[in-house]
Parts: sequence; structure tokens; C-alpha cells
Amino acid sequence: MMPKAMPLIPLLVLLCAGAPAESTNQPPVAVWDATALVSTGVGYRNNVLRSSIATEDSAFFLSSVDASVMRLSESGAYFLLYLFGEDIRYFNAPSVDYEQIFSCTAQFVQPVGSRNEAGLEANYLYQHTIVDASVNEVDLQRVLVRGHGATLRPHWRHKAGDWEAKLEGVVLRQIYESELDDYWESGGRISLARNYGNRSMVSVGFLPMLRTYDTREQYDQSGNAEPGTDLTYSLNEADGEWRHYWDAERHWRTASKLSYLANRDNGSGYFDYDRLQLRQQVRWENDVWNISGIARFGWYLYKEQYVDNERRERSYVTLSYRIERRFGKHWMLFTAGEHEWNMSNDPLDDYRSWMASGGAGYEF
Repeated sequence: MMPKAMPLIPLLVLLCAGAPAESTNQPPVAVWDATALVSTGVGYRNNVLRSSIATEDSAFFLSSVDASVMRLSESGAYFLLYLFGEDIRYFNAPSVDYEQIFSCTAQFVQPVGSRNEAGLEANYLYQHTIVDASVNEVDLQRVLVRGHGATLRPHWRHKAGDWEAKLEGVVLRQIYESELDDYWESGGRISLARNYGNRSMVSVGFLPMLRTYDTREQYDQSGNAEPGTDLTYSLNEADGEWRHYWDAERHWRTASKLSYLANRDNGSGYFDYDRLQLRQQVRWENDVWNISGIARFGWYLYKEQYVDNERRERSYVTLSYRIERRFGKHWMLFTAGEHEWNMSNDPLDDYRSWMASGGAGYEF
């Protein structure tokens, strides 16, 4: 499941919307705020392993926590710390007892004059989850992995009226306690955005990345390893995004994102593929209800991998929803669900999976 949106972000956007305070001899006033939400519930997942061969279905018990602490200065600088953790315990899945995710993100932003800002974001991600490794691996399909990832993202943003340009650097270290190979990723992202209307926005971006594996080898066009070689990927992604509020009270919001990724290896091209993704979100929210739905579509076309003399292809459709009902300042009930269709001309990549859950949460 995905973490609940950071509860302090709306406040952050509101307070940072204006220009920084005028310089005075007094130290800037700092505002602290913190919030935490603890949730628990039960659910059922069909095809826990996301497998086309040996499927396992099971009910589960879930618990999660997301918490945030923010320090906002009168100067416009802010520090944000966000924590999210989720634990899912399966009752009757022989191959998977549990899945866990824990994420910690720290972000610091400092205005530089009236039009610029500098910032740094650091993230740690722990996962003990089922991962679809068939996109980048040869013999592996869906596997249960335990992994640790650490990411640093410095950025510089320039604003000019309704327009803003942003330059980011990215460094990622990914370590797995399993058969998947560890790797480094490094690169950067440049984006251009235009804000309009009632906090709506359109943007385009480009992200070139280089992934270097610790021990993986290159493969020839027949799918055989080439001993003594090192494998790296060059990933170039272009995207466009549109976020729009449809009413003055900002109850209705849609977010659309289209991206294209070209993955190229440094060898024969056996791992080369093109990927097109579309993500559409619709959300309605008021003081009591929060209802959202997300549709994801993806298409992969491999350049040098073949299935029965045809180029390997795969696509997927994922539909998910979440409904929350608040009761007073602290309590809420929720229900969530997801249905995934994965289609391919390789029978091992063809599977279906769905999940439904419900429970309660308490916000401090």
C-alpha cells in the first residue's frame, strides 16, 4: 500500500505561498508542528506472490503509522521529517509470512533571495516485500526481497512569476539481502512548471540516470552471461504532469502524469526496453470524507528479448481506491482496494492479483 499523503503539506504550501518576511534585527520566528496517524485493519489478497503458476491467497492483518514533524521559519526556510511504516501479516500464505515497509524522509529548504531556493532531501527505505524482478532480470520473476535504499536529492529552484525551473541531483544506493544484485544510481532531473488558477500546475521534466551493478554481468543477444564483464544501465526518462483543482473550495482534484523511459545496457542490448506509463488520479475531499481513485497503465517493449520468435512485450493495468470517513478530530474509518492485470506474450509474466482491506485509524 502507499503511504497516506503527508498531513503537513497543505499547511506548508499555505505558509510558503507568500514572499519571505522582510529582514529585521530580530531572529526569525519558528513554528513547530507535528502529527501522527496510527491505523489497523484486516484484508484479503488474491495471488500473494503475483504468480502465473503457483498462486497463494490469504487474509491478512495490517498495521501502519505515518508521522511528520515540521519546523517553519518566518524567513521561509523549513525542515520536514516524515516517517511511514506498514506491516502486513498473512494468515495462510506458505511462502510469505509478512510484508513490511519503512520509510524516513528528511527535507530542508532555504530561500535564496526572493526568487530562488536551495534544498536537500534524504530518504531511507526498508522493504521486505514481493517485487516483480522480471523487468530487469533474466531468470527471476516475482521474488520476496529484503532491501535497504538510501537516496540524496539536492535541488535548486528558480521562480519567475507563475513559472519555475528546478534542477535536482540524485544519488541512490540500493542493497538487497537476497539474490538480487546491489547497485548505485546517479543522475539529475531538470523540470519546468507553470502554476495557474487555484493552485493548479502543469510541468515537464527530463531525468537521465546511470545504474551500476556491483556484480552483475552483461548478456549476449541469446541470453547467456558474458563472464568478466560489468553491467550498467543508462535510463533516460521524460515526463509531463498536470494537476488541477476543479472548484474554488478545492474539493475536486485530478492529477495526470505521462512518462516515457528508454533503458539501455552497456553490452549487447539484451536488457534494452522502452516503457510508456500513464497515471491518472481523481480525489474528492471535504472536512469529513476523503475519496480517491488511481488508474495506472504501462507498456514495455523489449529490443533484444524474444518469446516464440516474437519480441517480448508486457503491459499492465492497476486500479486502486481508498475511502476515508473522519469522526471528530481523531478517529477515522477506511476501506481500500486494488486490482492488477499483468499481460505479456511470455506466459510467466501473465498474472492477476487483487486486494481489499478495511480498518480504523487514530490521529494524534
